[in-house]
Amino acid sequence: MTDDGRLPPVARLAQPRRGHFDLGTGYHGDLWLDLDALFLRPARLRPYVQWLSARLDAHQIDAVCGPLEGGAFLALAVADVLDTAFVPAGRAPGPGQPGYHLPPGMERRLSGGRVAIVDDAINAGTAVTACFGLLRDCGALPVAAGALLALGQGAATVEATMSVPCYAAATIPSQVWPAADCPLCATRIPLTAPPGS
Repeated sequence: MTDDGRLPPVARLAQPRRGHFDLGTGYHGDLWLDLDALFLRPARLRPYVQWLSARLDAHQIDAVCGPLEGGAFLALAVADVLDTAFVPAGRAPGPGQPGYHLPPGMERRLSGGRVAIVDDAINAGTAVTACFGLLRDCGALPVAAGALLALGQGAATVEATMSVPCYAAATIPSQVWPAADCPLCATRIPLTAPPGS
């Protein structure tokens, strides 16, 4: 939030809504973002991509990794600015197969490389930390993380979990809880349907 209480412009692009949401990651939260809307006009993201790129460039990275979908869009944009490798991380192909996977042959190319992990928004940090584990398993060295938006303590959670700096172009106040510990569920507040569902 800015000093006058208004959302930063990049946050407004994601059309935030308050309520009680199942985030689809095993967590519930009080904020929903339309992350597809965030990327509708890529030119509007350019100053934020450049800001994030400058911070990640200080870590002498060889590649930028992002989880599909929005994180990969951002990773591609940052890799373009920095003239470095782009690494998309896709979700595991079948039900009951948690985590992400890299494109065939990518593990060999990343081994020993310094990699930044980015996502469109970091809330509980599940996608970024899953990519962190995937990259370490293939011998890469994750050295920084970043996002266009950090919700609540998302950036601090990533820093504590991964022990790397996490940069966010904007932060939006929000709370997130493991679904089993959700206080909104405990007080019988019904789940809010995401806009457009």
